[in-house]
Amino acid sequence: MTGQDRDLRSPEDFRLDLTRPPVQVEGELAWESTMTAPTEWVPRVYTEDEIHTVVNRRGFSIASFVCGLLGLLLGIFGIWGATFALAAVILALVGRSLECRAKTWWVSGLVAGVAGLAIAVGWIVYITQVLLPALA
Repeated sequence: MTGQDRDLRSPEDFRLDLTRPPVQVEGELAWESTMTAPTEWVPRVYTEDEIHTVVNRRGFSIASFVCGLLGLLLGIFGIWGATFALAAVILALVGRSLECRAKTWWVSGLVAGVAGLAIAVGWIVYITQVLLPALA
């Protein structure tokens, strides 16, 4: 009931009527046409190139494997391989979390890195326990 048709003296008709009849304004969009879903509800659609890139990602894992091999080879000749071996272990752990389909690469890098670190520890023990006392 609009305000002008209401009887002010009747108690059952005493309601606040703050509505007005809808009027179409020239150039105004219909309310229904402005309804959209929030962006967090709209699923992300990936292109084929994006899917191919994510599935075939192996950079950290291969870098871990290469650093592990360098750490092993340099570790045989001295302590210099410890840096590469440590980098191999770190890259393997990063590759484990980011590149689940490259498991063979990051596991190989992790094993080679740990072996390189073990050789470096062996060199440290050899230098401190055998070479330094012999020089003194």
